[in-house]
Amino acid sequence: MKKSSRRPEPKEKDSIKTSLSYDRLSSLFAIAQKINQIKDLHILLHEILHAAITNIGAERGIIILVDQPGERYQTVASESLEEEAIAFSKSIVQKTLAKKKTLMSADIKSDLTLKDAESVRGLNILSFICVPLIAPGWKKPIGTLYVDQRIYEKTFTKEDRLFLESFANLAAITISNVNNMEQLVTENMQLRQEVSKQYGFSEIQGKSKAMEKVYTTMQHITNDDCTVLLTGESGSGKELIAKAIHYNGYRKNKPFLAINCGALPENLLEAELFGSIKGAFTGAVNKQGLLEAAEGGTLFLDEIQHTSEAMQIKLLRVLQEREIRRVGSTKSIKVNVRLICATNEDINTLLQRNRLRQDFYYRINVVTIDVPPLRERRDDIPLLAQFFLEKYAHAKGKNIRNFDKNTLAALTRYDWAENNVRELANEIERAVIFAEGIQLKLTDLSEKIRGSTEMAAATAVPIMTEQEEILTHAQFEKRYIRSILAKAGGNKSKAAKLMGVPRTTLIGKMRKYGLK
Repeated sequence: MKKSSRRPEPKEKDSIKTSLSYDRLSSLFAIAQKINQIKDLHILLHEILHAAITNIGAERGIIILVDQPGERYQTVASESLEEEAIAFSKSIVQKTLAKKKTLMSADIKSDLTLKDAESVRGLNILSFICVPLIAPGWKKPIGTLYVDQRIYEKTFTKEDRLFLESFANLAAITISNVNNMEQLVTENMQLRQEVSKQYGFSEIQGKSKAMEKVYTTMQHITNDDCTVLLTGESGSGKELIAKAIHYNGYRKNKPFLAINCGALPENLLEAELFGSIKGAFTGAVNKQGLLEAAEGGTLFLDEIQHTSEAMQIKLLRVLQEREIRRVGSTKSIKVNVRLICATNEDINTLLQRNRLRQDFYYRINVVTIDVPPLRERRDDIPLLAQFFLEKYAHAKGKNIRNFDKNTLAALTRYDWAENNVRELANEIERAVIFAEGIQLKLTDLSEKIRGSTEMAAATAVPIMTEQEEILTHAQFEKRYIRSILAKAGGNKSKAAKLMGVPRTTLIGKMRKYGLK
């Protein structure tokens, strides 16, 4: 059989093959450079439309963005169009999105598949090109780039189509990147707002006079750059106060970083704070230190008393010169960071034993906040206990609402001398784990709390009269201590043992109440 000499009709894919002119390629390169520098989504969309309309010579252009399910449309028109002119043919857009391919008609009147579409007839569309915007990571197009003619007849060419498809690929990637960036910025702002709320003054539980003094000092220094020294026993809440100072001041949108100076050996601590360069020591890499990473924000140095004299000299230089050098480098780097330091040891003892340099101490204690131990603000214990109860009950899915009066009395009476607020939090969390019912009971508490309560009950003064029942806590405690001392024959060690408290605590209370 003789083969036909007639060449087969080219498929649609082959029929549109063409190449972009030098001018179009130059325009595409210039547009790519320009839109890649735009970080605002609204400006970016209008710039894309302007470039598309200008290069194609279309009457109007519209970008139609869709959500992931493809159910909601967001339209952006060129600046030259009025709001009422943003209408587009949904049938054209839907087909483009469904097929993930360009839809084009040079003369819609002769297009049997579209000429009778209601939206096409209603909008009087003469010709159009609708290109899908396909971004990496999206299963469906993020939208379409649509240009059309409704007044003057214009035949869009294959080169017009190729240009728009090439341009749409660039535009989709840029739109996706900017959109993701805006989402990250929004999420970051929301997270910072949540963190600011979490570490606000109102989140520090305590209404005692001792804590009111702390709040007053904090309010004066949140928007100041002064260095702050926080003193107080372990677990008293020094880091929480440092965070509240940071997140309520003008530095709140910058990093808050913390490090325990007693947790690392000297050489590692220096590299962690100042950073290092590759080869500075065995295993050293080019690394940014915390003083750089906290740029514009706050660095919290806990247990500052564990730093060596050499380290204190280096930190003193940071405070004076506002610059650092990475370990192994000779290059100075300017830093803008606020230092808040903390110690759980007595300052006078540290100075006498030369564990703190005098000059360094006077630089870090521009403002000193002494965080009181929990036993010196017993009025706050019920408030803190309820706060931790609600927190852990929610976290563990338990319907525990409050304490019975004996449990709350036991918690309030206990000294929490080992770890203060942290110790109380751990006690409540443990009790929540074992508790049943809607109230925490005395039997839910640990043995050390129950033992202290039983010891106090065994050595308690006789039943009080009606008048004694209305005595203040301080009056009751004073009378109670006097009674125990009498029972112990004035022996402080024996009296402290009967009360279930350290001897130093008893001596402190005797001084407080003027007891001899």
